[in-house]
Amino acid sequence: MNIKISTEAISTIATDCLIVTYCEDQDNVKGFTKAVDEALEHRISQLIAEKEIKGKFGEVTLLHNWGKIPAKRTLVIGLGKESKLTVEKVRDAMGIAARHAQKVGIKNLTFGVSNYYVEKKLWNPVDIIQGIVEGAELGTYTFKGYKKKEENEVSIQEFILVVDSALKKEAIEVGLERAKVAAHATKLARNLVNEPGNKMTPAILAERAKQIAHKRNLEVHILDKADLEELGMGALLGVGQASANEPKMIVLKYIGAPETKEVLGFVGKGITFDTGGIQVKPDEGMGEMKTDMAGAAAVICAMDAIGALRPHVNVIAVVPACENMISGNNLKPADVITSFSGKTIEIVHTDAEGRLILADGIAYAKHLGATKLVDVATLTGSVISALGREATGLITNDEEWANEVKTAARIAGEKVWQLPNYEEYQEYIESEIADIKNDAGPAAGCIQGGIFIGAFAEDTPWVHLDIAGTATAKKDKGHHPKGATGVGVRTLLKLAIRYASH
Repeated sequence: MNIKISTEAISTIATDCLIVTYCEDQDNVKGFTKAVDEALEHRISQLIAEKEIKGKFGEVTLLHNWGKIPAKRTLVIGLGKESKLTVEKVRDAMGIAARHAQKVGIKNLTFGVSNYYVEKKLWNPVDIIQGIVEGAELGTYTFKGYKKKEENEVSIQEFILVVDSALKKEAIEVGLERAKVAAHATKLARNLVNEPGNKMTPAILAERAKQIAHKRNLEVHILDKADLEELGMGALLGVGQASANEPKMIVLKYIGAPETKEVLGFVGKGITFDTGGIQVKPDEGMGEMKTDMAGAAAVICAMDAIGALRPHVNVIAVVPACENMISGNNLKPADVITSFSGKTIEIVHTDAEGRLILADGIAYAKHLGATKLVDVATLTGSVISALGREATGLITNDEEWANEVKTAARIAGEKVWQLPNYEEYQEYIESEIADIKNDAGPAAGCIQGGIFIGAFAEDTPWVHLDIAGTATAKKDKGHHPKGATGVGVRTLLKLAIRYASH
């Protein structure tokens, strides 16, 4: 999508479609909407008066302009109540509007960015520009897949932002750059997660990471099975031993602040397909297990964005990648394995495998010098029972670090909710024959998984993000079309940018 900035009067621009907004608690149209309404001889106001346009969030009304202005159409998108308006809602509304326009064959969009909300000190101008552009870019995303391309397939080719003259040029440029980088990285992650399992093996995932590293001038190391055996990564090897596709450990490094020893460590779960192991999953929904590497995708693609923006920070990304398959060589319930950290693990359930590979990933990130940790994983179905698909579960061993991550997520527009990490929960992972066990039944399942990983973070500040519910969208919603969402990419990017200013 080609993005242009314009300061022309919005009603004079020749475009396939203008997008204007209306809030349901407004007495009358304002800003750019008012300018377009007047040029259209108050057609929008008339529809509002007749209750055909109510301004409810996500409401779409498409008008033909019939030559009254150079733009062919006007799309009015409802923003809900102005008193409850946030950048996140603007991003979602823009995603809904742009996706609707694309579906009806529109190739050129124009939107006016008013200074109204900046003047009211509701939003940072950088954030609002970024939110609008991300909404348009991400809302119109499609996974090309493996179907023959249809001749009449249409995508948005140009997006013109008409900016209020009061908005500072520097804020526009920064917001636009961050939006382009973040949207590109998020779409990359969506592509990785949407790939079928046979097109996204550990080796292919490692190759995609290499391509990103070379493009962004990042340091990259891919550890193969022999390397993992030499290092004693028994947890990753144990999960991957039943598959014909050998496990990999993917490491990407960005050194943007060489004068400091502070290093952010991002660790992503890379189960490229999950059968559940010998305790096999039910048939229904098994195909969705191709998405069990969404945490890995988030971490790898966040590094793409970090490499593009080059913030003053050091970041190491560690991605343990393997398949959890079924063969005569499976891990079995009651097996005991030795992890990279030296801790022994009792296997209670072979479908609690993500936490096993993250144990080695977390320990290896610490070994490489990470001083602050975030792991991202489609870890548990129980987090969906707890939080639905609206929020990512968060567990931590350090409240100050958790607050940093939560702030980054809030600014990025990705909802997270903190789950407790009380001392009493440690009982769930106590084993009679090993240092730790990987499952204790259904009670507090998402908390169990988190504190298991936390045992390998030990005293290093750590946050666990369980994205099992938020990694995919079951239907078009906001700036997420159906399918992979790329959740986590923008939170990690925003975290790195914020940490660079410390």
